[in-house]
Amino acid sequence: MEWIYRLFSWQIVYCLCFPTHVICLLQTVSSESNLAPMIDAIVRLPRHRFLPNFSAEVCIVTTNVSTLSQTHPELIRLLNSQHPVKFATEQPIKTAIKPKYANVVLLDVTGWEQFPVKLFITQFNENPCHFIDARFIVLVTRSCFFMHRSTVVEFLDDQGIVNYAIVPMPSASTEPAYNLSVYTQNRYSKEQIFVKLGDLDKVHRLYPNKLTNLHGFLIRIGVDRHTYPYMMIWKKPDMFLGILHIMFREVGVKILNLNYSFFDQHTEIVDADAYFQMSVERKHFQHEFYFREMGGMCVTCPVRLNRYFFPHLLKPFSINACIFLGVVFVVCFVLRLFFPFIFQHDLMLQIFFGAGGTAYHGQPFAARLILGSLSMLALFFSRRYLSRIIALMSLGRFYKRPNTMAEFKQSGYEFLVHPKQLKAFPLDDFRFMMLSDVQVERNRRVYGMYMHLYYCSMQECSDALLLASPLYQGLAHPFYVLKDKIIPLPYRLQFAKNSPLLDTFRRYFGLFYETGLWDFDINRHDGTLLLQPEASHSISGVVFRWDDLMSVWVLVVVGWLVGILIFVLELLTKKKM
Repeated sequence: MEWIYRLFSWQIVYCLCFPTHVICLLQTVSSESNLAPMIDAIVRLPRHRFLPNFSAEVCIVTTNVSTLSQTHPELIRLLNSQHPVKFATEQPIKTAIKPKYANVVLLDVTGWEQFPVKLFITQFNENPCHFIDARFIVLVTRSCFFMHRSTVVEFLDDQGIVNYAIVPMPSASTEPAYNLSVYTQNRYSKEQIFVKLGDLDKVHRLYPNKLTNLHGFLIRIGVDRHTYPYMMIWKKPDMFLGILHIMFREVGVKILNLNYSFFDQHTEIVDADAYFQMSVERKHFQHEFYFREMGGMCVTCPVRLNRYFFPHLLKPFSINACIFLGVVFVVCFVLRLFFPFIFQHDLMLQIFFGAGGTAYHGQPFAARLILGSLSMLALFFSRRYLSRIIALMSLGRFYKRPNTMAEFKQSGYEFLVHPKQLKAFPLDDFRFMMLSDVQVERNRRVYGMYMHLYYCSMQECSDALLLASPLYQGLAHPFYVLKDKIIPLPYRLQFAKNSPLLDTFRRYFGLFYETGLWDFDINRHDGTLLLQPEASHSISGVVFRWDDLMSVWVLVVVGWLVGILIFVLELLTKKKM
């Protein structure tokens, strides 16, 4: 009887627990076959190895004919409960607030038998919601997956999307999803990868780092001018040298396994993969990489070699010295006026010109005392005067040489600015220095292209440094560059729209900086310039020219003419008497 009792007890327990066991088993089977947790597992894939992607922000891009809410409603509910989710529909959202981009995109193409390329191109251009390196999960119908998968891949490549997984959607939520083959492709190696959606151990293969090896992919870099030392262009033979060339060779060819070529944007009007020092304004994905050094516009001034001494010769003494000499002259005049027997002759004429009067010892003691003092004073002033004139002729740096913008504004130099530069750059602070339009036109007619030899002007900093280097110091008028930049602008490399290469190059160029290779190349190129040092004040550096003595010869001739005129007047006066 005891075994009958035990059997009856087990039947009661089995009957009570069987429905619960069946429900748990069905839930397990449903969970394993349901699409929602599998898509969520793809969303949670670590962006870096061993680092879970707990900060996934999902953007769901859908259309008006989507069937996702009818066939798999639990998918959107699950994503909403686990991650920050926003929707991007066909209707563009116009808002003044800068959109927050997502790093995971669920591209809902359900309900379409063919992939709507134009619709999504418009969607991504007008209402983007994702970063360029975001992960894409593309939900398509079975027919689209098997018949038009190449169209989907081509669209994603055009948009610069390299991290994507194309999922053929089950027709209903009850249909098992673990056996579905998810597809991705490497656009550079053309490798096709299929992964079973239920094989969670291999799901990470959907998003390999496809930018570590570009398999000889060719990119073209457009340049439009010399920018020393980053880019130097020789037309014949078409050669492009500089630091930019070194960077793409060391980083692109040797590390990323790509091919590259430069071309002159002036001669070839084509779309490039990257542009140097050319920028196209875009609202989305600027793709600009800025170099460490600041470029822009610099001011060059011609080094003044002509020395004009007339202002210095006509104003030999300071105001205090002139006042002192005036007082001496008045005192001498008063002494002769009140003491005519002691000072019988003009003291100033005797001192400076030796004119009139008897010998020094034949004069009274007071007169000899005054004459000796005035002689010492004349000697001091004449020597000082001659030394100052010789110093002006000897110093290599005769004119002011401003180095900062503040010194340039206070220098009184005239500033030559072309109309195109005036329109392109904010130069209102320098208006008072600029030549007027009438003066510019007059100088252009008189000097032509050589008017830059007479006025300070503005050039690209790279051109200005070359102009001031020894390579061009053979010119009749050498130049120097102000240290401050009048318009600072960064050197930049802009990649084409939807280019996935920017982050990769930014990372490796950062390593290029950190290893010191960048500074090494910059210093090596700058060393070839050997920029002209500041002019020295030492007499050992003097180069005497005939033009430097022109003022002296003019003064001598003027003195002769004045002397001859006085001599003729004296002869005429004696003849008349």
